[in-house]
Amino acid sequence: MSLFTTPHNAAFRALGALEPGQHWSAFDVPRDAARAGDAKHFVTTIWNYHSSLDSKGRRTPPELAIAKDVHDGTLWYRITKPPVGATRKTWVAHWSGLEIALEEKLPIVGVLKDVHSNLCALPCVFDCGSPRMQFDGSALWLKLTPRGAICCETRPIDINQITSDESNRDSLAEVDEKFAASILASMQSSDAERQARLKAAPKFPRRVVTTTTVFERNPDVVAEVLVRAAGVCEACTRPAPFLRKSDGSPYLEVHHRIPLAQGGEDSVENAIALCPNCHRGAHYG
Repeated sequence: MSLFTTPHNAAFRALGALEPGQHWSAFDVPRDAARAGDAKHFVTTIWNYHSSLDSKGRRTPPELAIAKDVHDGTLWYRITKPPVGATRKTWVAHWSGLEIALEEKLPIVGVLKDVHSNLCALPCVFDCGSPRMQFDGSALWLKLTPRGAICCETRPIDINQITSDESNRDSLAEVDEKFAASILASMQSSDAERQARLKAAPKFPRRVVTTTTVFERNPDVVAEVLVRAAGVCEACTRPAPFLRKSDGSPYLEVHHRIPLAQGGEDSVENAIALCPNCHRGAHYG
């Protein structure tokens, strides 16, 4: 039997907040009163999936929204910051409310909501705290402490890689140069040697910080994906558009399906070889 049985407004009333209507979060007082410091708490939606609508109104691609840290098992939820000039009012208002709640140091309560039915699960409520900004500033992560059952699947992340910096003295150019050399060395390895290293390699990459934050990716993952692709873009299935000057190999770029910055694995399964056009389309299309 599904736990998602409570309408959105009813769930917020049960948790002591005003009815949010079309919005994703609400205070126990009107927004202006919350800005004036009169709110006692903030209630927010915790979706079971992150997704977006395609041109036909279908939600795609679904991604489990609640993440579990691979080291200590703590639960985390990402709230993406709207870009400058964003016109989606619900998104902007949600972020604004979160900023007020954090500034006023209000208790934040999250209720699980199903992305398909738009119904909430009142048995699945979380206390939300310990906010941590994603290293690139694009999202805020809230630590979830369940009051009862979690009620949904979770996906693995390393929260420290996403939100905490580790100092490294190499310049960005040096990091890129070393990585390119490592990929070339991996390509020159035998398949057996590379696959043996892949089996023993950690799924999540160590992050280094230069003047720009980058992930120290596994060159064997890139090499294995390029070998798998055999010179053909794995999206459009066309041959690579040109050859590399350095070694004459087909030029394809390795893309992570779930970005590393969002907790994606640096693994062969999470990577795909793309031509430059398809790679740009994956990011901006």
